[in-house]
Amino acid sequence: MSDKKKIVVDIEFNSRATKCRATKLSRTKEWIDYRMGIFHKFTLQSLKKQTNQDFLVLIRYDKITKNLIKSALSRYEALPSNVKFLISEDYENTLKQNIIGYDYLYLVQLDCDDMYHKTFIQQLHDYKPKNDTEVLINQNGYVYDSINNRLGNWYYLSPPFYTTVNRVKDYLEGKRIPIGSHHAIAIKYNNEKINGCNYVVVIHDKNTMNKFNSHRVGDVITDAEEIRNILKHFM
Repeated sequence: MSDKKKIVVDIEFNSRATKCRATKLSRTKEWIDYRMGIFHKFTLQSLKKQTNQDFLVLIRYDKITKNLIKSALSRYEALPSNVKFLISEDYENTLKQNIIGYDYLYLVQLDCDDMYHKTFIQQLHDYKPKNDTEVLINQNGYVYDSINNRLGNWYYLSPPFYTTVNRVKDYLEGKRIPIGSHHAIAIKYNNEKINGCNYVVVIHDKNTMNKFNSHRVGDVITDAEEIRNILKHFM
């Protein structure tokens, strides 16, 4: 009998507890409305397109922006039942409630403006890591410039596209693989690399961290048909 996996996609919307200017902006109506549009156009479509829908998405937001989040969400059709916005303080309890009865928690990291390949959840269900593996890392993907409609291949040694492999028993007892937002250290844990180009970094008007050429390799793809053919596997 195989071990039961619970796959949870962890998305941080605007709940980072820092005092930098970018974090303060993420509490404003303008930022929330704009990012909600990006989330629905790209990230949500990627999640809805997954060939295996046996997963849960928990999107954390700052409780002081609850009314702004609700207002922004009200402009769109209802979210799928497996996609939930919740205040950051409710995240741990909600997660724990949903992993009871499972052997492993696969905790998938995703930013609220990026995408995974439509087969990625299925890949995780099928994947059989070594007993001591703590992290699954996606090093290869794409970067999409949504402003200028161009695409590039990306390679990142330790990107924010990783999945921690947790034993549910350990997780419920408080044991963690403490990577958090410091994804550059993910590769320092016992890890395995997942093959294929499994992610898309989306460049839009208000990126604060990523730029088109940050980790791009190879030629830039500008042919509209080729771009469509690649992106159709993500959104």
